[in-house]
Amino acid sequence: MLLTPEESINIQNNIGADIIMALDDVVKTTITGPRIEEAMYRTLRWIDRCIAAHKKPDVQNLFGIVQGGLDPVLRDICVRGLVERNLPGYAIGGLAGGEDKDSFWRVVAQCTAGLPEDKPRYVMGVGYPLDIVVCSALGADMYDCVYPTRTARFGSALVPEGCSEVETKCNGN
Repeated sequence: MLLTPEESINIQNNIGADIIMALDDVVKTTITGPRIEEAMYRTLRWIDRCIAAHKKPDVQNLFGIVQGGLDPVLRDICVRGLVERNLPGYAIGGLAGGEDKDSFWRVVAQCTAGLPEDKPRYVMGVGYPLDIVVCSALGADMYDCVYPTRTARFGSALVPEGCSEVETKCNGN
């Protein structure tokens, strides 16, 4: 199957989700070189195709995804390019691919600072409760995270006081 930006949006329009994501070109954050820049510019080209293909903008919110690896210049270019398109919301993607926490948080801080405060700012692939707390402090509004359900399968629960451990530790070890 060839998944194009148009087909991706068509599928999401048919599913009927309230929030849909533009197709992006994501590469592992530990990769360096021209592939990062290529992916970022492809993501910007594809957002225009996604916008044009979107048939339900009155009931489905299309989010663009900020790419650019760990390169601050590429992240800024992508943020500016997406903000120029005045989307209903923005996702910060391409993280949780092996980078250290300081790099992860630096990119989140940079992206949230450049994205509109009056639009949702969503961090994709958040892994642990600490990430949610830090990213919230950095200005992020939304997350996807398998951590709560993954750890629940092993007898742990997230509670207001932190983590309730039954058999495992909640820090990912």
